Amino acid sequence: MEKAQQLEFKVRELREKQKQIRSEVDDLKEVKFMSEVQEVMIKELEDLQVACIRYKGKYQEVGQYLGQLFKQVGMHAVGAPFSLYYDEEYTEEDADVEVCVEVKKKVDKGGVTSRTLKGCKVVSIVHVGPYETLSKSYKAIEDYIIEKGLTSYAPSREIYHKGPGMLMKGNPEKYRTEIQMPVR
Repeated sequence: MEKAQQLEFKVRELREKQKQIRSEVDDLKEVKFMSEVQEVMIKELEDLQVACIRYKGKYQEVGQYLGQLFKQVGMHAVGAPFSLYYDEEYTEEDADVEVCVEVKKKVDKGGVTSRTLKGCKVVSIVHVGPYETLSKSYKAIEDYIIEKGLTSYAPSREIYHKGPGMLMKGNPEKYRTEIQMPVR
């Protein structure tokens, strides 16, 4: 009996250590990620085959349209979903937006079309935090473009690496959105 209690105690002790180690690993991952963010960089993007829905409306409707997109695309989706913003400036009501996801094969049904999205040179930054604070990262990109003497053009992209899930909202402080602004 005493031997069983000792083993049980040892198992509990080891589980507690395992929990501590997992917590430390998660903390290290978070520190590593935080050190990578807010670094503005230039990237060359390749052509992508995408499925998409284009609409005119409010930015807040992106989630609704992404839901429709994924309903039609299903298992053909590859990677993180993203939005293309065709307006040169922020517009509250009548924004020209296209929600997209890279796909393995074309999907043309239920309001979804497929096409090749041409690659280009972009200035990129990863924003960590709620969507309401994206303007800070857009400002960092704009400042960088001016500083380097580049010219930006539409459409800009927002890639949703981590955001609200389909069932649970998640923590907005940990959302990761990559902003990409095409440049010449």
